[in-house]
Amino acid sequence: MITKNISIYLYVVASILAVIAMIFDNEWLMLFVKPSIIPALFIHYITLNKSKISKDLLAILSIYFISDVITLLEIEEAILYIMALDFLPYILLLKVVTEDVFELKLNKLNLGIVLGAFSGLMFAMYYLVQSFVQTNPDFILPVIVYGIILALYVSLSLYLYLETDFDFAFDILIAALFALIADVIFVITNMIFKADALNYIEFAFQIISYFFIVAYFLKRNIYRNTKSNFFTIVDEV
Repeated sequence: MITKNISIYLYVVASILAVIAMIFDNEWLMLFVKPSIIPALFIHYITLNKSKISKDLLAILSIYFISDVITLLEIEEAILYIMALDFLPYILLLKVVTEDVFELKLNKLNLGIVLGAFSGLMFAMYYLVQSFVQTNPDFILPVIVYGIILALYVSLSLYLYLETDFDFAFDILIAALFALIADVIFVITNMIFKADALNYIEFAFQIISYFFIVAYFLKRNIYRNTKSNFFTIVDEV
């Protein structure tokens, strides 16, 4: 058991040290610990995973690793590149969550809740974009496209959680919510106003979301391999 948990211990230690390095602006410590976060989670996944490795998760973690490396290099005008890279995992996560949701029967009550949540996110995005429409017009379209995909990802994760009794649905919902918070803070601190404290929070939430993504894929595989009925079938409301 201890051997199986070594990778998750490494992830926790590396994540804490990375946050400390960011707070104290220690570049050497950050260069040492941040690149180990994603590999630690991947080792954790392959150690516990009893089925075929998910190509989607492998792609997601690889893209996040590349994004982290680019962030470490502190390349000027790299915001759009980072946004473009981080956009790809959301597409993959949206695809996987959509596959899960399509295996469920339609529940009108939960659908109404999810549509309300999606509408709320769209209104929030509108007001967020209005905050930088004059100062950063080049980012308007990317943020809108990014925001729509992220809102769909969050909304479908919410529907999956409301409609099933599986813990992996909770994992992907937490991952989606943490990613949402992190990305809103990213937009605020890069396009509206600077705030170091918010940067620390954004970084921490992003790292935590990685863990819940891996947990989602691990538990999802277990359910698919052990349950004859993958999802609880519910009647329409």
